[in-house]
Amino acid sequence: MHDEQHHGPGLGGSDGLWDEALRGLGDALDAKVVANRGWDLSWERLQWEKASADGEDLVSVRVYDDEVVVGPRWVPGTDSGCASCAEVRERTTAEHPLATALDTPRAVPRAARPLLPLLLAAAAANLADHPLGPGELYAVGAQYVRRHRVPRSFFCPACADHGSVAADDWRPEPLELPAEPLSSKDPTRGAGGAHLVEPGALRERLLDARYGPIQVIMRESDVPFAMSMCLAPDAAAPGHGRAGTFAEADPVGIIETYERLGSFPFDTPLLLERSHREVAAHALDPVTLGEHTEKQLEHPDCQVLPYTPDTPMDWVWGHDLATGEPLLVPAEAGFYQYEQRFKLSRHAARAARVEARRARAAGHRPAPGTLRKYFHDSSSGCAAGSSLTEAALHSLLELAERDAFLLSWHRREPLPRIADASITDPESRSLIDLIRTRGFDVHVLVARQDIDLPIVWVLVVNRQNPFPASYSSGGSGADPDTAIRGALREVAQLVTNKMQWNREEAEQMLDDPWKLVELEQHPQLYTLPEKLARVTEVLGGPQTTVQDAFPGWPQVLRRASGGTVRGALDHVRALYAAAGLDRIVLVSQTTREHADAGISVAKAVVPGILPMCFGHAQQRLKNLPRLVAALAGTPQENREIPYDPHPFP
Repeated sequence: MHDEQHHGPGLGGSDGLWDEALRGLGDALDAKVVANRGWDLSWERLQWEKASADGEDLVSVRVYDDEVVVGPRWVPGTDSGCASCAEVRERTTAEHPLATALDTPRAVPRAARPLLPLLLAAAAANLADHPLGPGELYAVGAQYVRRHRVPRSFFCPACADHGSVAADDWRPEPLELPAEPLSSKDPTRGAGGAHLVEPGALRERLLDARYGPIQVIMRESDVPFAMSMCLAPDAAAPGHGRAGTFAEADPVGIIETYERLGSFPFDTPLLLERSHREVAAHALDPVTLGEHTEKQLEHPDCQVLPYTPDTPMDWVWGHDLATGEPLLVPAEAGFYQYEQRFKLSRHAARAARVEARRARAAGHRPAPGTLRKYFHDSSSGCAAGSSLTEAALHSLLELAERDAFLLSWHRREPLPRIADASITDPESRSLIDLIRTRGFDVHVLVARQDIDLPIVWVLVVNRQNPFPASYSSGGSGADPDTAIRGALREVAQLVTNKMQWNREEAEQMLDDPWKLVELEQHPQLYTLPEKLARVTEVLGGPQTTVQDAFPGWPQVLRRASGGTVRGALDHVRALYAAAGLDRIVLVSQTTREHADAGISVAKAVVPGILPMCFGHAQQRLKNLPRLVAALAGTPQENREIPYDPHPFP
């Protein structure tokens, strides 16, 4: 079946040739085929609404002066993208000036090239033998014929939900996490998620330079392992995959890119402009997440606003992991790219995020008076998995790592050092040897504090040159070998990469830590030899082995899990409770784009845990009783907040 529809001025050339080519497409595709010259959102939306109401497959044809775009084939009830998904994705990847204004037609000349209907007819013959699958698009130009797969976009102005993201009366159902079986290889992963890391699987489905969502995968050659950097235009930052081979690194990088994509509530209902006093009956108290001092709030480089129980802010629903009951948390704590001005309009929010990203890339800080944030959260605690349960588990593993690192840093006491001879993982041993050849001594330290998980701090100290003096990184996981390997990879990347900063830049912060305002400046400060004595305060502890430091792991988690991811999550949650962190709120950051890719993303919000913040004025350390207890009896007990900036990369 087919349905020809021309809109506006003629398609150019002989209408008879176009009619014949379009009839051929209709016969070849067995779908409703509509055609238009160029791009017109209102017309495309109307065609999609008709097809959706009739339950028909839809193939929209757009004719330009030098190209005909056929599809994608939209199939009801599938995750196939529609023509509007393709348009928004193409404008985004190309950084088109009208990327956030899909209702603006794309200007084209009145007449298409005479050869195009003949090429389209030939394409129809090819499509008869090789039909378009759901979400597939066929682009026909004078010098090319290309096939693309277009996943749905949550920015689509046609097939996405266009309702307001405000939810004054909406409340989610209690959360019930299923007991999915564990992977036989990794007690932190589900058995059903193995397909995500199969070499080439995600790459084939999601990588497309023209339509995305993954626009490009760059394989780094300046690091001592395979590292893939994946770019998606709508993600807050690139995703990085590190592994032994690029085939293994690619899917890890793609999954991390999707984790970054969860940094903003694109299609999550929000409760807007309510004070905690108004919602206290079913909301987390923001002061339990840590506060800023008056000195910090008054500083000109401070990037947050004062908070009181009567301060109106935006909220997002999460779920208490212990009870499953819905609980509100500040939207800024649930989505680290959220600002109070990014609300209601999905497209306005996207435009603001693009503007903010470009400003950050240009090195511009927020102008005075433009701040609308009460927190300054990072991506710590954001994690991805093949299910929400798996994502929640990895969120807790990451938060425990950052918390242990910060507690160790602020306590300023020697940590146990793991003997090199007990590290038997081949890649870790190779990385240690490599780092040493660059003139650095390697110290693998036991950073675990009161959350009883395998957590390490890798500190490398330059023994040959005064600058760069040191680098640090952290690692965590159920398997101590995995935790150590991950931390060593990060440090090895810093040691072997070309320097991205110089000593003069770092020295500006030496006598005035308030000048430290960005994430990158934290490790930069501790490349200075003048700061070496501070960072090496954690050295000199007793020597231990991997086995004695983390006895029984990872089998401890596998036995406690009962063979399910939910069981593993419950065990880690119990370790948090034993440390006095008995409330964990899970915020799902999963959009329909994540779900279509088979990926879930989440952020755990944990009152009382030390938040990983960047910038001296943004340290959120006031009103954290667990930190006060950890410093009791040490020389740091009565120090004034903010404390020394941490060296976490």
